[in-house]
Amino acid sequence: MFKLFCRNIASWLAVGTLLASCRSVSTIPPVAGPTRTVAHVKGKSQVPISPQRVVVLDTAPLDATLALGIKPVGTIVYSQPPEYLGDEVTDIETVGEGNQPNLETILKLKPDLILSSKVGTEQLYRQLSQIAPTVLAEDSGRTGDWPKHFRLYAEALGKSGQAEQLLQNYQAQVEQVKRQINQPENTEVSVLTFYEEKIGAYTVGSFSGSVLQDLDLTRNPSQSATWQYALQLSREAVTKLDGDFIFLIYSANFPGGMKKADFVSDPVFSQLNAVKQNQVCEVANEVWIAGRSILAARQILSDVKRCLK
Repeated sequence: MFKLFCRNIASWLAVGTLLASCRSVSTIPPVAGPTRTVAHVKGKSQVPISPQRVVVLDTAPLDATLALGIKPVGTIVYSQPPEYLGDEVTDIETVGEGNQPNLETILKLKPDLILSSKVGTEQLYRQLSQIAPTVLAEDSGRTGDWPKHFRLYAEALGKSGQAEQLLQNYQAQVEQVKRQINQPENTEVSVLTFYEEKIGAYTVGSFSGSVLQDLDLTRNPSQSATWQYALQLSREAVTKLDGDFIFLIYSANFPGGMKKADFVSDPVFSQLNAVKQNQVCEVANEVWIAGRSILAARQILSDVKRCLK
């Protein structure tokens, strides 16, 4: 792919100064107008003061840019655009599936900033940087450090002040939901999903786990790990799945997933205390697992309020 990129770069890239050579992979095209220096996991990038044509290569920066009032010109998708982001994503150009962005498609969009994470994109960083200034977060946000990455994306977009206000609004929503739950520390919750006959349990160290921790909800002891974001369990480990309440993550596009109706009628899972008490709530994969930024975090708060009413 990179050889093809080099052969065709002259015809693809219509800018004032062409890249001196495709062999010089560290060459970055000049940015028109004033710039700022943004430090990130791959070094430092000179980004426009006010980026106008942003391409995002993960759901987390897509969520972040929309939260900050900027509509990207291009984004990757996982099967389909996230429904929780609404109509805002319907007319954004698709530039690839999952961790396979199409460099030619990105190039044609003439972005002035590319946002992504080190996970899945690091190997393409040099090629992407030849197209536009590229800022990568350390992680995708799956390990619960989403506010750090949200702040980085906001800095690159010139929206740091607005980001801090949104984070304050998030904390205010956290406090509101905590009051409505009433003594959340007395409620033990379990977060589960199913894929290809396997059970996934999401821990305190996951994206959704960090939001539940902000709410002071107690976690099933087996899901209290902070050093890993998910556990793979067997059906026999049924005691590690229980709690006062179970959030069951489901997506129709996720292979081998289990809906609430199937879960509560299963001979093994029907023995769980939460199932017996009808305390199981189905929630969206694209929010609880894939969202990994502020709009998804606020949707999790809304889900908890709805489920634990």
